[in-house]
Formats: sequence, structure tokens, C-alpha cells
Amino acid sequence: MGHTHHISRRSLLACAAAGLTTVAPGVRVSFAQTAPATPRDILVVLFQRGAADWLQMLAPAGDQNYINARPSLRVQTSGNTPGLGVGTLGGTDFYLHAAAPELKTLYDSGDLAFVHAVGIHTVDRSHFICQDMMEKGGADAEAESHSGWLARHLASAGDGGQELSTVAASATNPVSLLGEASAVAIADAQQFNISGGNANGNVIRAINSGESVYQAVATASLDAVASVQLGLRTINDTSGTAGYTAGALSQSLRSVGRLIRMNVGVDVVTVDYGGWDMHNALAGEFNTRTTEFSRAISAFWTDMAAYRDRITLITMTEFGRRLQENASQGTDHGSAAGMLVLGGNVNGGKIYGNWPGLAASQLTTGDLTVTTDYRQVLAEILVKRHRETKLAEVFPTIAYSPLGILS
Repeated sequence: MGHTHHISRRSLLACAAAGLTTVAPGVRVSFAQTAPATPRDILVVLFQRGAADWLQMLAPAGDQNYINARPSLRVQTSGNTPGLGVGTLGGTDFYLHAAAPELKTLYDSGDLAFVHAVGIHTVDRSHFICQDMMEKGGADAEAESHSGWLARHLASAGDGGQELSTVAASATNPVSLLGEASAVAIADAQQFNISGGNANGNVIRAINSGESVYQAVATASLDAVASVQLGLRTINDTSGTAGYTAGALSQSLRSVGRLIRMNVGVDVVTVDYGGWDMHNALAGEFNTRTTEFSRAISAFWTDMAAYRDRITLITMTEFGRRLQENASQGTDHGSAAGMLVLGGNVNGGKIYGNWPGLAASQLTTGDLTVTTDYRQVLAEILVKRHRETKLAEVFPTIAYSPLGILS
């Protein structure tokens, strides 16, 4: 066409609203209309949907209460596949699951930290209710918000509204972006196109050749798709050597990496990795899913070597699991879980939080007690790395109390 097209979030939104885009599953992306003069930090929010068992992921494996509660499931401190010792919290030694050696390497490098006994202050154990509550940035006995915490941050920091600044690496946008009109769902950057491909695009362009606002938006939307496709053809795609697997999370994060390397101004990305609701035969399934979780995150970090000082990746899950294993060798819905924080500005190699203990008197209705509100972790990242100066507009009910995870 002879000239460069700058995508604006508005055109992409119009494109999506018109049903023109076909996206791949698992990744949500947000872009800025043109890359800002000073490259901004990039926040990647990875949601472990289904309530991941963080007493398996990061286990107090030598604790007698843990040993007694999980006779068939527990992470071992010795034997054929022992857990990987990573540090202590509150005088208790913790062991990373044996299927996550790549995460231990990142932890040992100082780029990765854990937060334990973290979650929502709620008595609810519904996946839907707790995911919705967490993505809106709420807790029990608080007025329900009608927008997502990420959307409120983008509004208060003035980062919303540009093309391709906010992306969901999935087929649809998550609740955390509810209220952010410019967020775009791009499950697979390489498949980003209008429905029916370029042939339909040519028809749409021909029908809309004119000067009206409607015609201009339609044309701009097509230009936006073309710009993404052009960017993908011209970037130096090094992801083939990063160690991604054929698994779902690897492919989502690989797509995120491609978008970041395009330098179109991506600064918030959401990614989903589900399947953590393991009520039956947990051991094998947890091993498989954790292997992909660990390898995919490690491959992404290898892939993003040139961008690490700008990236913070966090994981969250709606709640953890019961301490006591059930009769089906699985675990039922619990309370507190864990979070992972990876980044070039993370004070890693450490477990953060306040360990409550696993004695019966220290549990909450049989569950690991929440001692750190999940929003304290999110708030520290927004304030320290994402220019958030109006935190009360994002999380109105909590006081800023950073744990020291980020510099």
C-alpha cells in the first residue's frame, strides 16, 4: 500500500466489535497506538484457573501436619523424585514440586520470588464467584465493583485507550479488563485476521470505500490487522530456540513474546492456563500440568532476554486447596494459595508472606489461612513498576503495604 499504518486501540476495538477479528485461545493483549517514546514496563498476568494447589506447588514438605494430611499425595523431602528445596518462611522449609526444576533455576537466579498463604478474604469456595471477585479486585463484605482491577489501573494511570496496548492472550477478554474498551483478545498473534481471511478483507474494503465515519473505522480496522501481520513478518522471531513446548501455555506465551518484540506498545497482557481443579487422582495430573507451567514460563524468560528489565510476570489463582487430601486422592476447594512473581526488577530467590502454620488451630475451616491479601502484591507491582499514583481508585479498600518483592 506504500505507507505505514499506525494502529489505534480504537480501530482494533472497532474491528473486534464488528466481528472482523479471528483470535486464538489463551492470551489477552493490549497495545498502544504507537509505541511510546520511552518504553514502558510490561505486566503479564497469568491466571491459573481452577484453583491451583499451592500446597503441592510449594510444599512445607517436612511439616508433620502436612505429612499426616497428605499420606498419598505429599511432596517428599527425599526419595526418587523429591521436592526441590528453595527456602524458608516463618521457620518452615519449603520445597518446589519436582516437576518444576526450571522455576527453581529462575528462583536461584534471583529473578523469581514466591508469595505463600496469599488470597482473597472470603468464605466462598465457588470458582466462578471467586474468580469474578479477584478479577474485580474485591473481597467479602465489600461493595462489588463493576469493573476489573486492570481496567481501573489503566484508567487511573492514563494508559488505556491506545491501539494494542492491552491484550488478552485468549479468545475473550477476562473480567480483570472489564471496562477497558480498547483491550483486544489475540489468542495467537500469527492467526490474527478478519473472519474469512484476506479475501473477505478485500470485499469489506471495497464496500467501505468512502469518506463517512463508519467507512473510515472499517478501513482503519483492516489496516490494524494488516499492521499486526506486517509486524509479525518483519520481527526477528527468536522463539524457536527458547524451549517452548507444544503445550497450551507455551504457545500462549510464545504469542505474547512475538507481540512484545513487535514494539507496538504492548504494556498489559493477560494469559489463562486452566485445568487446576483436581478433585481426583491429583498426583499424575498435577505433575503433567506443572511440567508445562514450569517449562513455558522458563521458555518465555529465555525468549524475553532483551526485555527482562521491563517485564513483570505474576501468577494468581482464585483459591487454594484443602490441606487434607480427599478419598479420591485429590484435594477439594480451599482458601489461601500462592503467587509467583518473575521479573528483571524482582528481589527474587525468596519466599514472601506470613506463614500461618498447618496445625488444626491455625487453619481456617480446614484450609490454609490467608495471611496476605492478594491485592497487596498487585498494588506493589502497579505502584513500583507501572506509574500508579492513584491506588485508591484501583483498590479502594486496602492501604498500600508493599512486601518488598520489587525494587
